[in-house]
This record gives sequence, C-alpha cells and structure tokens, in this order.
Amino acid sequence: MQASKMATLGEMSAGIAHELNQPLTVIKTGSNFILRKLKRDEPIADTVLASIAEEMDSQVDRASRIINHLREFGRKTEVRVAPTQVNEAILGMMTVMGKQLELHRIKVFLELDPELPLILADKNRLEQIFINLAMNARDALDDLSIPGKTINIQTRFQEGWVRVRFADNGSGMTPDIQDKIFEPFFSTKGVGKGTGLGLSISYGIVRDYQGAIRVESRPGAGTTFLILFPPFREERPATSLEGSA
Repeated sequence: MQASKMATLGEMSAGIAHELNQPLTVIKTGSNFILRKLKRDEPIADTVLASIAEEMDSQVDRASRIINHLREFGRKTEVRVAPTQVNEAILGMMTVMGKQLELHRIKVFLELDPELPLILADKNRLEQIFINLAMNARDALDDLSIPGKTINIQTRFQEGWVRVRFADNGSGMTPDIQDKIFEPFFSTKGVGKGTGLGLSISYGIVRDYQGAIRVESRPGAGTTFLILFPPFREERPATSLEGSA
C-alpha cells in the first residue's frame, strides 16, 4: 500500500508542479511590481500595497497547504480508524488533483451532501481511493477528443448507506475488463503508466471499512464507480429502562 502511494505521487508530479506554479506566479508578479516601483522611486498607495501583501500571503498559505497535504498523504503512518467525513477526503483529493484535471481540460462537478454522516475510517486511506479513481478517470478521458470531458462526484446518505458516486464520460470498459479491474497488477495502461495496484488496493480499503465498491461501464459511455460505507453510529450507554429489559 505504501509503495502504491509513492507511485501515485510520482505519477502526479507534473500536475503537482503546475499546482504549485500558480501561487508562485502570483507571488512573483506582486514582488516584481513592488521592485519596479522602488527602483523608479514611485510611491505605492497603501490600499494597493495592502492588497498585494494580502494576496501574496494567501498564495503562500495555499502552497503550504498543498505541500503539507502531499507530505501527509505520502507519509507512512499507523493505520487508525476514527469517525471520518468522506466529503473531506474528496476535497483533499481535489487539493492535489484539481489543477492537474483542469490542465487536462476536465471539469469536475461536486455534489457533496453537507449532512453526510461520518464513517469509521482513516482519512488518508480514503483519499487514496479517490486519487486513484481521479487518475483513472483522467487517463480514460485523455483517450478522447471530446470537448466536454467531465467527472461527476456525488455523496449522499441513502437506504442506510453513505454513498459515493464517481462518474466520468470517458472511454468506458468492456465487460471482460470490468471483471478484472480489481485484480492486483491488472492494468490497461501502457508500460510505465501505472502499477496495476490502485483499484485492487482501493477495493481492499473499502472492504476493510465494511463497505462495497461496484462499477458500471460500457465502451464509449463512460464509467461509474459506486462506493458504499456503513455510517458511524456512536454507541450509547444503556438507560435504566434498557438495562432492565
């Protein structure tokens, strides 16, 4: 699992570079503006200077969040389950994958239920699932020349389950490929483009949390993953009435 995480970080490296390049560009632009004004001995209005300083400060915070997030994701930690919000793991995936998907001209639509119950899981491992799904969707969409490349991610609580629907309008899969996608080391990607471990490990993580993962796909009609988790229910101490029953 740790080897798969490190391989995932390696595959994301180009996208991460672009993700960090944007805040660096903003900081560089702001500092260049101030330097030009100083060299020309031109005054800078307090409101303008304050605006530049605030923007540069926020961009430093953004870059720090990305770096800290990657460090946390890649770190080898003891797996501990705790009440966890699935939506936060999805947003964590977007922190490191959002810009990369945008560069691939993929629009991501999020429909996250704000009242979603917690589940008993490890946030880092949940994020690993969604990063793997996002990378697979990105690769499936790269095969197409369609203008409207989309990923739709939806969470909701339905029929007693925390449900995550992760759908793309990519190239899809044939039934024989669908039968094998959760097998270790199975991959349809070219040499050097994948380990074949992402979905098999994701399957194992979901099962560890007493959940289920299903896939629906057709060639040319995209792929949808449905992930189900049981909600976390805090055990209440028995009341006197319950204790006497």
